[in-house]
Amino acid sequence: MKIKSLRLIYSFFALTFLFTELATAEVTQAQQQLLDTLPPDQRESVMQKMNQANNIQDEIDEFVQENSMIERPESKESLSGEECQDCIFGYDFFQYSPSTFIQTSSFPVPSNYLLGPGDKIEIIYYGSNNNSEEAYILRNGNLVLPIIGPVNLAGKTYKEASVFLQQKVKSQLIGTEVSISVKELRSISVFVLGEAYKPGLYTISGLSSISNALFVSGGVNEQGSLRNIEIRREGANISTYDFYEFLLEGKVNKDLRLQDSDIIFIPFIEDRVMIDGAFKRPAVYEFKKGETIKDAIELAGGFRSNVPPDVKLEISSINIENFDRQISYLSLIPEDLERKLQNEDSINVSSSPKVLSKTVKLTGEFNRPGVYSLRQGDRVLDVINRAGGFTADAYDEGAVFLREQVAISQKDGFDRSADQLERTIVNIIAQGILTEASEATLAPLSGLIKRLRDIKPVGRMVVNLDDLTLKTNPFHNFKLQDGDSIHIPSRPYSVSISGEILNTSTLAFNPEMDIYDYLDLAGGLTDTADEDRIFVISPNGTSRILKRSLFNSQNYLLPGSTIVVSRKSRPLDGINIAQIVTPILADLATSAAAIAALSD
Repeated sequence: MKIKSLRLIYSFFALTFLFTELATAEVTQAQQQLLDTLPPDQRESVMQKMNQANNIQDEIDEFVQENSMIERPESKESLSGEECQDCIFGYDFFQYSPSTFIQTSSFPVPSNYLLGPGDKIEIIYYGSNNNSEEAYILRNGNLVLPIIGPVNLAGKTYKEASVFLQQKVKSQLIGTEVSISVKELRSISVFVLGEAYKPGLYTISGLSSISNALFVSGGVNEQGSLRNIEIRREGANISTYDFYEFLLEGKVNKDLRLQDSDIIFIPFIEDRVMIDGAFKRPAVYEFKKGETIKDAIELAGGFRSNVPPDVKLEISSINIENFDRQISYLSLIPEDLERKLQNEDSINVSSSPKVLSKTVKLTGEFNRPGVYSLRQGDRVLDVINRAGGFTADAYDEGAVFLREQVAISQKDGFDRSADQLERTIVNIIAQGILTEASEATLAPLSGLIKRLRDIKPVGRMVVNLDDLTLKTNPFHNFKLQDGDSIHIPSRPYSVSISGEILNTSTLAFNPEMDIYDYLDLAGGLTDTADEDRIFVISPNGTSRILKRSLFNSQNYLLPGSTIVVSRKSRPLDGINIAQIVTPILADLATSAAAIAALSD
């Protein structure tokens, strides 16, 4: 193994004991200054834990950043596990709503924009009379122009007003042409009522449409309809807006431009259907009266590629007569798909795992390394045989087996360890175990927390890939999963030593030598070495603490092993942090050994 890899492994152990040396230095800082030594993200996390322990609800805002988007309170609750399970699809689309609606003068005004009181018009004359002027449309609809007098633009679109003014100027000012533009847009007030997230009166730009108003108001609440939104103007319903057409199909032709005093009324959800299984977008959907199972399938994006054509749809419906659930099965034929949906219907479809592509990657000392497709029931030995077995240089004792699910579990474990270390900092500060400390006291511990947060485990799982073992023991010859990876290194001829020794080195493997022989060849232990915490990392990824024994059976080594000598630890004002950190660093070292094996 390379010296670079040794330093990577040993750096995990060195962090454990560095801060114990720093703890003996002169102290001049108070508890709050201890917190200031931590990075902002860790400082915030530690303060949150301290507040929870002392029932303190004060929020600490270290960075204030102006943002035009605010997160709805329900969205924050969902992050803590209280997610709305019954909300229809599209509700989360309003997770972030604008805190303000800033009008912009750079947005182009469409030709069909209806002018009204409050719009600022710029008129440019050219020809025999070169001049320009700006004026607002008054409440009576007039635009007062000093050169030609008042003109009424009420009820005219931007295009109609432009043509009207051009004709007006031509008739009154011979040889003069005119060009107009909207300099500033007026503001309009609309009501968002019914099952809105925040019902009320909203002031928005005169160019705003229904969807703009929904975003400004935060959308609908958990009971609000997204497909039957009513638009009322002067006491009459002028349109019904279906937000799904915008969200799922990208249609904007029914996204009407609002006028002053319009009312957006959001009714209750009347009908919903639950779609689950092998659909592209399973969720709870709102449907309209008269829509069919075919429409529901389209809402969910259709089937996934692993759904066979002869599959049966499972439909769970409410029986109105005896008010219980009844299950029926439908084929994918047009006649069955035209069945109309009922409120609270549930549609499920199964898939076939046989058509999914599953692969495993083989690298290193295989006769035919590469990516292999997994067949149903394939085990480790099956894929190794398809790859032609191992080469003569293969070292199965150092096999590196990686699995995605193991990496996820390891990452969860590292995050829990980081939380444990932060709670330790809380105890040190809150309980007064440290009354004063230097700024460097918590720096190594803080660095370890950051490493735990940032590290991406490779997901190594200890396996035995010896050919005889695989053939005789079904527990070792286990089934493979999609995304698994196997790396077989070439046979090493060295043993690596790092940590608290005089000379970090890589020595030639000698089967007649034990661990202490290698330590002697590396110059022996330093004065700061802890003889009770000498770790041995085997080529297969396992690690153990060396224990003194009358027999030498515990001192054996395999080629490719790594010996790590830890530093002595001392209690830090009553708390022996090393007892907490050492198991964590042992896991990190094993993960680092896997990375080193893959990179060598």
